Amino acid sequence: MIVVVLYLLLPRLVDTEQTLTLLTHASYVLLLGAVALECLAVLSYANLTRFILKVLDVRLRLRDVLAITLSSLAVSHVLSAGGVGGWVVTYNALRKRGAPHGLIFVAIAAQQFFNYIVLWFFFALALVWLVLARDASIAGYFVGIVLIGLILWLTSYGIYLYNHRSRMRRRVTQLAHLANRVMRREVVHERHIDGWLDNLFVGMRRMTTHRGSFRKTTLLACGLWLFDMLCLYATFLAFGYRIGFGFLAVGYVVAYAIGTLAPTPGGLGAIEGILIALFVSFGVPSATAVAVVLVYRLINFWLPIVPGFIAYLIVKPGRRPIAEGEVEEAAAEAAEMESLKMHPGD
Repeated sequence: MIVVVLYLLLPRLVDTEQTLTLLTHASYVLLLGAVALECLAVLSYANLTRFILKVLDVRLRLRDVLAITLSSLAVSHVLSAGGVGGWVVTYNALRKRGAPHGLIFVAIAAQQFFNYIVLWFFFALALVWLVLARDASIAGYFVGIVLIGLILWLTSYGIYLYNHRSRMRRRVTQLAHLANRVMRREVVHERHIDGWLDNLFVGMRRMTTHRGSFRKTTLLACGLWLFDMLCLYATFLAFGYRIGFGFLAVGYVVAYAIGTLAPTPGGLGAIEGILIALFVSFGVPSATAVAVVLVYRLINFWLPIVPGFIAYLIVKPGRRPIAEGEVEEAAAEAAEMESLKMHPGD
């Protein structure tokens, strides 16, 4: 239904003839450049995952990590909301390649953390700009202040829980219990929580003690968002419209920060709607905004699906259930390895 509305009904509601004219007169050279920039965004994402795995002593070739990344993106874009299906593909593919269970959990958590901490940081800046520079109403001021305050509170509370680990265990257990009650089945195995958190603490200790890890992971995460944003900018240029980079960045950041919370695969529908609405409010002609956003999402969302499923056939992650006690054993093994590194003479 979302695809039908976006690609069939929306152009008709705006101006079918003008939209088709824009599509036929677009610069295909610049569109190929947009595809190349999207490839660089995916490559940054794969390098981010590979570097985090390297810090955690899981060494894989870039080709293998890129195949896992593409297959994960394809599954998360088609089969699941919130990226859960992609995480499962990543987990099973890495387990097949001998990566310890607990360290995979840490790698996925660290990957998501660095990706979204960068996005939400720029989202807070974009909210400040929208409130101050766009003459927002009192309601706009209030919503902006509440959202910025919520971001700061969540960040500070997460840091607080990490530094008070017994309380963090209680909170995670409470959330798992609540999730199981809501779903009326054991979607989160509460007996595994201690093992997961032990691995998380060990992995984060490696991340914090590895020289330059935070700087490099942040730069790679910025590379993902920057190249993807430049893909959108190149799409604008392909349609002969030169948008101010400030307007582009604010529209992009706000759309993705809000769209990632949507219950659809890859924020489908929400991201397109927010991008079009914001660009039109910034003065972009409606037909141009619709054509640019739909073609950009064709490159960003739909195009990686085909090579992603080909990569999925190559990766062949399979399904491997977690054996009883495996999480606890992995946690103990990781803790022992960490202890040996800290006390090599013992």
